[in-house]
Amino acid sequence: MATGSRYGERFDTMGRYTWYMKLLGSSNLLTADPANIQALLATQFEHFKTGAPKVMSLKQMIGRSIFIADGEAWHNARVLMRPLFSRENVSDLTVFEDHFQILLKCLLQPGTEVDETGRKWTKGASLASFFPCFTIDCATEIFVGRSVDSLKTRLEEVIRESSSIHQGGEIKEVDTIPKKDFAWAFNRSLQIANVRLRLRSLSSCYGRTELKECKLVLYKFINDAIHAADLAKDQGQVRVKYDFINTLRQNCPDHTEVPEQIAGLLAAGRDSTASLMGFVFYHMIRNPMVFEKLLRIVRETFGPADDDAPKRITFETLRSCKYLQNVMNEALRMNSVVPFNSKCAVRDTMLPTGGGADGTKPIYIRKGTEIAYSTYVLHRRKDLWGEDADDFRPERWEEKRPANWHFQPFSGGPRICIGQQFALTEVGYVIVRLLQSFDGIEGLDYDGTKRDWLRFSIIVTPGTPNPKEKAVPCKLRLAPEIMKKLQ
Repeated sequence: MATGSRYGERFDTMGRYTWYMKLLGSSNLLTADPANIQALLATQFEHFKTGAPKVMSLKQMIGRSIFIADGEAWHNARVLMRPLFSRENVSDLTVFEDHFQILLKCLLQPGTEVDETGRKWTKGASLASFFPCFTIDCATEIFVGRSVDSLKTRLEEVIRESSSIHQGGEIKEVDTIPKKDFAWAFNRSLQIANVRLRLRSLSSCYGRTELKECKLVLYKFINDAIHAADLAKDQGQVRVKYDFINTLRQNCPDHTEVPEQIAGLLAAGRDSTASLMGFVFYHMIRNPMVFEKLLRIVRETFGPADDDAPKRITFETLRSCKYLQNVMNEALRMNSVVPFNSKCAVRDTMLPTGGGADGTKPIYIRKGTEIAYSTYVLHRRKDLWGEDADDFRPERWEEKRPANWHFQPFSGGPRICIGQQFALTEVGYVIVRLLQSFDGIEGLDYDGTKRDWLRFSIIVTPGTPNPKEKAVPCKLRLAPEIMKKLQ
């Protein structure tokens, strides 16, 4: 297992990949066995529902969202959302380019440093801190027709800091109390949800009042966006190809469910996608040969960062760039963005393996038993992936495809992630545009060891010995085309 991963080490210590443990007084089954995960998600799908800890930690924030719904409510919501992730919608990359230009300004605004060869580098910045802003801006624009523009807010902060430095002044903390806007409410809601997930049956004891305050801020933005969409429609200015909001209202008897479904989509569309972006660069900093290879292939496939660069990037060309797909798959294998998930048995049943003295026999599951399964551990099992399972090596995807259910970064079965292609397209687009714009990278917190810095919560994200908002700190070398534009 990865150095520092106590999760994997627990499975190694037990000597098996399915076992029981006590959590706050209740007995829970833990598994990282592909046969059991297949049963939970597919072959015995009807025997299980969404795990209670997940529902309890998220229900106050996202209510009846598809992500914690079950049965008919889940099925109906999935039908409504499927057109949102149609091939036509996923293939429209215009919104990504609009927000990428703001991301680029955030990276360039602090100024550049010149190396001994005359090449320019950005000043140190945390890539991982910008990616959630990018993904939430895209998600709000696509899902509700109105971006929250968090990258623009970050750019304004960067400009203020740069101006202060250039004038020889000190950067002062103007606000000792955080601004209670959408970004604050969204971040704080997820922080509370993470703590609640660990508290399990005691989850409602934590953060109830503060989460209520966060929800008011979040839902005000969503309801304002719905109102703006109505005005645009009345004026003949339709801003989205699939009117998801109106479809929800037509099919939800209780209209208060509409913002709940949208909030669930935004929660899923921000952190998981941003996490994958962050891990791709986290691993490329630690594996410079992978960076150089991907850089060369991106330049050969998509060309330089000229004015026509965005036009050469399409849904089809991203999917057909095999090494790019291999890099993303390897990042997903090494750091499955949802490291743990859970199910609850709705009837007495059996799972294929984990029973008997050696753990290879079927195991009895009593109704009401919580089963936590870990794709993080599954994806690093050396008996499934080889002795180099802890190594970031995209080439493994050229040599051998994983067996069924050995690789499940987007879940599987009927509840497989409906936005999978959308997320991979968004991540691929950002990787390509950054490698067109910058042709060198230097990590600022990497000490050359194999130690993994990871932050485990509902979503696993790149970690750092520094504060989490400074994860994946690095400098980027400007590509010649970008240098010319700045002259």
